[in-house]
Amino acid sequence: MTYMRRVFSSEDLEGQTDILVSNSPSFISIASNSFTSDDDALPSSPTRRLSDEARKHTEDLEKRAKSRQMNGSQEVWNAITMLAPPACGLFFISSGLWVTEDAILQAKEMLLGEAEDLLTFLHHFEGEGRCIDSPYFSRIHAMPPLATISIVMGYLFHAPCSICYHLLCAFKLPPGKMRLDHWSRRLDQSMIYIMSVCTSYGTSGSRQYALASMLFSIDSIYRLYQPIHRPRSILLRMILAFSMPVLPAIVYGYYEEAMQFIIIFALSGWIFAAYPFGGYSHSIFHLIAALSNPIQLTLSTKLLTSEEAIQTAAICAVVAQALES
Repeated sequence: MTYMRRVFSSEDLEGQTDILVSNSPSFISIASNSFTSDDDALPSSPTRRLSDEARKHTEDLEKRAKSRQMNGSQEVWNAITMLAPPACGLFFISSGLWVTEDAILQAKEMLLGEAEDLLTFLHHFEGEGRCIDSPYFSRIHAMPPLATISIVMGYLFHAPCSICYHLLCAFKLPPGKMRLDHWSRRLDQSMIYIMSVCTSYGTSGSRQYALASMLFSIDSIYRLYQPIHRPRSILLRMILAFSMPVLPAIVYGYYEEAMQFIIIFALSGWIFAAYPFGGYSHSIFHLIAALSNPIQLTLSTKLLTSEEAIQTAAICAVVAQALES
């Protein structure tokens, strides 16, 4: 089998060169124009989609940063107001507010009714190591309920990270989108989810409910560290994180406390979204949201799982009073 090859010479193309200089656009020029004139010519290109998302991400951050720009002193106030939750929690424990007067009265009646020699019984009870006898924590008669400790730990986890972020904004981070996309902000938001896990257990006393909250929080934290910032998704998840400690109050029938939660979070959420007080709105948002802290702590003392710890502390309080007299 033989192959024929045709060789074209310049004579063969004589008379055809006018095609190259014709006014009609060539296929190459048409293709070139079609791919360079329109940015959306390749809608299915992954690279194009990523660049569009990155551009939109930057635009959203710049727009949001401009609407929430705060000066250094306002950011310092943001940091100061974050001291309220841990201060409230530590005061609640150290002052013995979790041991009610009713519990102490019940402890006195129980001791007087069951012990023939009250002092002998009290010394024996104290010798078991259930009571805390410390001059530095005179009002902490015994270990607080685990649910109460969990809530306070949640405050202690979140507050330092939030304070760190706001102080960085006050003294280091320049105004603009960097403040909304910085690692310290992501850490601050991550600790909100951790606090939600702690307070969910604190208001429910249920390990299963705390585990469900933890799984949701892990997924939310993972999404926080993705390269593309999605404020709507983050806002929705934040609302769910704040709502999870409220649901047990409804389930257990504490409707008054649940209504207080709803009013507090609705008001603080409106302040966070609308910024009605300008640059000081964020500080006010912190303070309004902190009004929920005493309610959460009080709910932790109403759980069945907290009864034993409170009863022990009440007996220890009676022990301390009897030994002093």
